Amino acid sequence: MARILIADDHAVVRMAVRLIVEKAGHEVVGEAGNGLEVVALARSLIPDLVILDIDLPKLDGFGVLQRLRDESERIKVIVFSYLDLSRYAIRCSRAGAYAFVSKDGNLNELMSAVQIVLAGYTLFPTTDFSSVDTSSRLATEEALMKSLSDRELAVLRQLARGRRVKDIAEELMLSEKTASTYKARLIIKLQVANFLELVELAKRNKVI
Repeated sequence: MARILIADDHAVVRMAVRLIVEKAGHEVVGEAGNGLEVVALARSLIPDLVILDIDLPKLDGFGVLQRLRDESERIKVIVFSYLDLSRYAIRCSRAGAYAFVSKDGNLNELMSAVQIVLAGYTLFPTTDFSSVDTSSRLATEEALMKSLSDRELAVLRQLARGRRVKDIAEELMLSEKTASTYKARLIIKLQVANFLELVELAKRNKVI
């Protein structure tokens, strides 16, 4: 039996995960609705495993992964997210996660990942790129997207959802000036002419 912490900003998702985790005989030691809560609870409860959504308020999943990695190597993390596998799985692995499970699947896939990770293995399903357009434009966009830091990607994700700079700053615990700087930097770094093109590029590359 493992001690598990569930981190998701949707109470319904946390409840569904709790039910299946407890049915499998594990103990849910806590639930968190934002990134800062995850870090605080992980620090005090020392769970064996954290089931973590990347898209958390206050401190996103990448920030959580970094802090958990810095504080305790024994806490394992499974990322459970709607975000695109091809765009985020490798980043999660590099950030210290042990598995990436898509919410588009069923909860049995999550429980299989729990068993695999608790047994000491990692799980990052491969993606079929056979149908991907490999034209010069898309290949260039892919290289540009890969050049983004996790924080830049988090800001881009919020911009693509139509969030205001002020709201993004509050969500990601940045100053409004810093969030605005990220926005301007993304336009330059991704080589687009304006904000509209930035949003279109983000959506085309499955950032959200």
